[in-house]
Amino acid sequence: MIFDSAPWKAQLARDAADIETAAAKRASAKRSLIIERNVFVGAYAIRKLSEGFRLSSSFLKQAVVVKFYPVIREGYLPIRHPDYERYFAMDRPEQRTLTRKRLVDVFIRSAVFVEVRGPRQRCEGFLVASDRTVKEGVYEVALTDFTNLLRLAAAEFPTVMVMQADEHGAWKVWAGDEAPPELKAILAEKPRLSE
Repeated sequence: MIFDSAPWKAQLARDAADIETAAAKRASAKRSLIIERNVFVGAYAIRKLSEGFRLSSSFLKQAVVVKFYPVIREGYLPIRHPDYERYFAMDRPEQRTLTRKRLVDVFIRSAVFVEVRGPRQRCEGFLVASDRTVKEGVYEVALTDFTNLLRLAAAEFPTVMVMQADEHGAWKVWAGDEAPPELKAILAEKPRLSE
């Protein structure tokens, strides 16, 4: 569990800047390594911050819009088939939304990770699929959407944490900037005077 989240969050902000700086440079193995390392470590850091209740409960539930390219041919293996265009409908993008949590998990478990290059071979985003989602297709995530996610996580400092046991005795933890909705309703009730 992460005790002091401030250094981790400061690093996320630096990682976002490093990704953007590298993405603007000419394509090279060094550039790709910097981007790849910061993307994967950043995604994993967000997961660990969430598991340690250092991000609000609603943070990872928020949606991110991505492009999705469905499978048109089964059997894609990144090591054997670097020509992913033959396996996914790259000419038929669909708009999808993923929660931030789902997006982070796809990056962490990625079986496909390819830079999307624009003019002059600058990195503009990523094609990514996890070991599970690669059977359905690949997602295209804009570079700015990912770096914004890192910066938003870096700026997220919940001030309230509530732990409650449910009816089965399992603990539920909520973190945010005010009491959770179900607790706010209870606190808003007028106190009853005992007779």
